[in-house]
Amino acid sequence: MRCFWRMASLALFFGAGGCAMFQPRDHFGAAPVSYDQLVGWNDDDHARALAVFTASCPILAASPREASSGSGLRVPAGVWRSLCAGAARIPSGNETAARRFFEQRFAPYRITNNGHERGLFTGYYEPLLYGSYKKGGDFIYPMYLPPPEMKNGGSSFTHAEIDNGALSRRGLELIWVDDPVMLFFAQIQGSCLIRLRDGRQILAGYAGRNGRPYASLGKIVGDEGIISKDRINFFSLRQWLYDHHQQAFNLMERNPSYVFFRPVDAAGPIGAAGSVLTPGRSLAVDSRYIPYGLPLFLETELPSLRDAAARVPFNRLMIAQDTGGAIRSPVRGDIFFGEGGQAEYLAGYMRNRGTYSLLVPREITGQLQ
Repeated sequence: MRCFWRMASLALFFGAGGCAMFQPRDHFGAAPVSYDQLVGWNDDDHARALAVFTASCPILAASPREASSGSGLRVPAGVWRSLCAGAARIPSGNETAARRFFEQRFAPYRITNNGHERGLFTGYYEPLLYGSYKKGGDFIYPMYLPPPEMKNGGSSFTHAEIDNGALSRRGLELIWVDDPVMLFFAQIQGSCLIRLRDGRQILAGYAGRNGRPYASLGKIVGDEGIISKDRINFFSLRQWLYDHHQQAFNLMERNPSYVFFRPVDAAGPIGAAGSVLTPGRSLAVDSRYIPYGLPLFLETELPSLRDAAARVPFNRLMIAQDTGGAIRSPVRGDIFFGEGGQAEYLAGYMRNRGTYSLLVPREITGQLQ
């Protein structure tokens, strides 16, 4: 993975229903379908999807990944080069040519897990924090660079130990922020924007973690009755942490995992595929089953912007460009929503079932037989 890696999407972070011990072992399946069976295919913006596809295509052509262990799918370098060349010949914004490219070069397969088409889809975004390169005033909470011992595979201190100064006075402070709660959530998302006092913004990206196990704060507060399970979401938990300042640190430190950051010189967060993520088009997947860079047609629903309890259809061609610690299933996805208030809202409430169809390069469809 590159610089953007997440412990969990916001929705899943706040508690997942069900009991893991009764869940069957994941089993990847793929059944051929036609483009006519993809609800909303004809109405999508294929030219926009093609632009996102071309962002990661050359990266994978130059350095193709190993076969996905759970599906056996592998896209050879030669296939990537051919796809990249074909995509590059299409004039920017030419919707008809873009749609024809996908339909001619890829065959759609409906992905299943143990024969079931429907899976869970959540969302993530890029939080905004306020920071200073100098400690002082409200800016007293450090965002750390990774300690050198991590390069040798050494395990670092726990979250609580770091909060209590285990890494202080070592020159590892990337920046100082004024909000420990949003710093905690930035670690969950793996990347964030930081606005400085002079109005400049910098991008901080994932640079490793301390090797300690991850514990879901949402599950803790639900199991212990701190917040009713039917009310747990990003917004209710954040507000509780703000309202209970002293208890907040103890609660957040019950997650031993800690994420380190580094400055990123890019137009946006970089996903595991190595390209900048695109809001509403980049999808985090389980790369054990879905190769990075391939298109998937997603059919699910989003929270309504007018009422979080209501749902609106979301049928869209996405590109597999990222992953996350909670994305562990053949039919599982995390939509990148970008930055800002609307992105935060969608990521905070997004937790819906849906299906997706993987667009497989026609040169390698034999791998699924």
